[in-house]
Amino acid sequence: MIPFEATVLKRGPLSPLIVKLGLYGQLSDHDVDTIGDLRYTAIDYRRNQRITTLSVIPPCVYVMVSGLACLSVLASDGRRQITRFLLPGDFCNVFDAEPIGSIEGIDILAPTRMAAIPAGVFHQLGASPTMHDVLMALVTNASAAARKTIGSLGLGNARGRIAFSLYEFAQTMVVRGLIGAPTDPLPLRQEHIADATGLTNVHVNRMIAQLRRDRILSGSGKVLEIADMTGLRSIAGIKC
Repeated sequence: MIPFEATVLKRGPLSPLIVKLGLYGQLSDHDVDTIGDLRYTAIDYRRNQRITTLSVIPPCVYVMVSGLACLSVLASDGRRQITRFLLPGDFCNVFDAEPIGSIEGIDILAPTRMAAIPAGVFHQLGASPTMHDVLMALVTNASAAARKTIGSLGLGNARGRIAFSLYEFAQTMVVRGLIGAPTDPLPLRQEHIADATGLTNVHVNRMIAQLRRDRILSGSGKVLEIADMTGLRSIAGIKC
């Protein structure tokens, strides 16, 4: 059997999807080959676009190939609550991620490319016993992660909410190989953190400055880097 990492490296644009699915179960060589060979239409989005309908005929499953986006809801006064960040390898319109109304949508936070995979092609992939188990594990994990985030928002103070958001984001990027280490610069802006934690930009700016003084965060200006993951985890109140 070819080592999983070596197999992923040669799979091009859909490698992030293979890496993510591989975290939830053992993919067979056939599954990896099938994903890598999936036909799709590449669609590019520019920063600050808001998408409420993903439509390609025939119906498609959208997977992020590159960039940064989020799922969000808008209040009647225009305020935004980010409910989930979307990274390369994430599904954008399946499971619990499909926008279902005008207040819910996908915001493009950085130039982003999505792969629109024909739904029929993807459903055939899901018919594989190993892929079925992996996809079920992915759904279960997404539900647990959502509950964890709700708990952080409900129980945490401003400092704890920000720490939780940064810790989870950095951990996810590292595990998926999107950055080399948690100390690498993160592609988040302070306004993204504010919208994810329900805080104002001013409050987030003040808390980040404090975390930098405490040497939990580093970087300057808009660049966010984590200097102390253990300390950040402690502030976030995350249990092992």
